[in-house]
Amino acid sequence: MQFAGKSKVALIAFLVFDVFLIAFFVYLYQLRDERQSASDLREIGVTIYPQARAISDFQLIDQHGEVFTKNDFNGHWNLVFFGFTNCPDICPLAMAELKQFYEALEVGVDEKPKIFLVTVDPERDNPDSMKAYLGKYNDDFIGLSGDAETISRLATELYVVYGNGAEHDGNHREESRKASEETAKAVSMMHSDYVIPHSGHIAVISPRGEYYAVMRAPHRNKDIETAYLALVE
Repeated sequence: MQFAGKSKVALIAFLVFDVFLIAFFVYLYQLRDERQSASDLREIGVTIYPQARAISDFQLIDQHGEVFTKNDFNGHWNLVFFGFTNCPDICPLAMAELKQFYEALEVGVDEKPKIFLVTVDPERDNPDSMKAYLGKYNDDFIGLSGDAETISRLATELYVVYGNGAEHDGNHREESRKASEETAKAVSMMHSDYVIPHSGHIAVISPRGEYYAVMRAPHRNKDIETAYLALVE
């Protein structure tokens, strides 16, 4: 009887070890997949932040004249691009790629991400001009305008540089450098007397209203789709 008892203990210990071993190998497999996925995303200019960043409260106006706050990001994924309605090159290219991505996404409208254009030209852009501009792409897209200081603060939190640039604290230095490089590229591509240089990345806001990832320019609809599907799976 004593021998049988010891055998049962040994058997249980063996089974526990097996379960632990299986769990460990599953963990390693998932970790490998996550690393591969992160590497694949980096190749198309996408970085997922190790820790999502909180966004301060703000109040802007959408193209229908309705108040928009950070709480309106909640409950769905959001792709946020900063630009302006008179932008000669960067914005039309980005918005056209976003249009193709959005319209090709084979899910219901309620399951699609919200696409935003936030103006960097609040002195000229208003709800009417934003509505007319976005109508060229997709009526579901949302245009945000409003107070210049509020836009600047939101841009800073999303590492967007425009005009004469924006200041970031030490923790944001690397993103600021990348944003500045994008700004230089944007300037080199513009051929107009009316120019507002600005960053070209797309900020990915999670359904919890946090800055979750960044998609860097140049944007291609297929890359946006690949990145989006990887982020939400």
